[in-house]
Amino acid sequence: MFNSLLILIPVIGAQVVGGAFSGATFSEAPSVEAIDQTRHNMDDAFSAMAPRNSADKYKFWHDIISRELTARDVTAARGFLMAAPQMLDREDVKELMAAANSEITGTEDERIALAALRKLPVAVSERFADATGSARNLNTQVDPDEDNADVTVPDPEAGELADEAVSPIVAARFALLGTHADLANHSERWMKGDRVDELVLKITGIGLDQADQADQPDALAESNIRALSILKSARRSRRITPEFNDYLTDRLNAALPDSVLKPALEEAFADLAITKVRVQRARAAYESAINPKGLARLETDLAQIDRIGTLTDPSAAVTLIEEVKDSADLRRVRLIAEAGGDRSVALFKQMGPGAMRVADTGVRWTRELVLQFMGLTAAGLVMFWVTWSTLRRSLRRRPRIEAPQ
Repeated sequence: MFNSLLILIPVIGAQVVGGAFSGATFSEAPSVEAIDQTRHNMDDAFSAMAPRNSADKYKFWHDIISRELTARDVTAARGFLMAAPQMLDREDVKELMAAANSEITGTEDERIALAALRKLPVAVSERFADATGSARNLNTQVDPDEDNADVTVPDPEAGELADEAVSPIVAARFALLGTHADLANHSERWMKGDRVDELVLKITGIGLDQADQADQPDALAESNIRALSILKSARRSRRITPEFNDYLTDRLNAALPDSVLKPALEEAFADLAITKVRVQRARAAYESAINPKGLARLETDLAQIDRIGTLTDPSAAVTLIEEVKDSADLRRVRLIAEAGGDRSVALFKQMGPGAMRVADTGVRWTRELVLQFMGLTAAGLVMFWVTWSTLRRSLRRRPRIEAPQ
């Protein structure tokens, strides 16, 4: 029994430790414990970035914010402002927190960022304000597609494209995803054998189909549209890892299989027709080719991407998913974004792929983990009992043997 327990206890212990701390426990919606532990790890990471010498801490912090402003990355700059309590020396932090606590409006992060901004030179503060205004203007930019250079809401009286008229609420979505006319043109080129990014084509097709459904309020469709816009931007800017590109390709092919889409498009473009008819046929082809089960699996990933974009902003979300390789990494990034908000962007800009390591689920006491821990405890008690019993028997006084007469 003792020898068996010597083998069994390490095995059970490894399962308990693996189940408690491995990446397999990253869930679709992180727990409060995981967010708190990850935030603690982020604070430690920001503290480790700054030089040990107190005199150099402020210069390092100032220079890194100036670098992000030069790159026009306002979100990362704001993240470093929020991380000032971890990056500056003790005296600066005391002044900073006193100034932040004196503010009466805004969240804690907003008050810290405002107080930290006041510690910077006026020139840097002005650059931050200018960059913030430019970032807001970028939210209205259109998709950098040669066929979509001037995206406007079609006029219902414009003739052939009258059916493309959309409400002002949907117009902004088309600015990111393109229009059905663009989708029809690229699809026709794809069917003719021209070089077309199939991944972007399917992202656009699914996104526009969701936009059609979102004319009526639908939280899921809205979420999918935002996430697909982020994915399209990341793909077009070549900021997706090869591993995540393969993963997305499989997901998109399951949601929009070629075996169904290509015959539908061939039938749509088989006959000559005016633009209006071609657009309507292409729209119907994509709508009929979507596989609901494959789309449901894709939506689990889209929900993570949309949440990342909501916690930061769409441009920052592209930065955060740049190092993602699979769905587990996507959940890690979502956890980091939940824990740090704009700090997460600053962390990834400074640490790159190493930022993934700060994601920590803590200990999630699932039923399986509790049973494994109980088994480990029971095995330990039995081993202790066997050891104690053996020790008692070995120490028991032996009977005295009298010497022979």
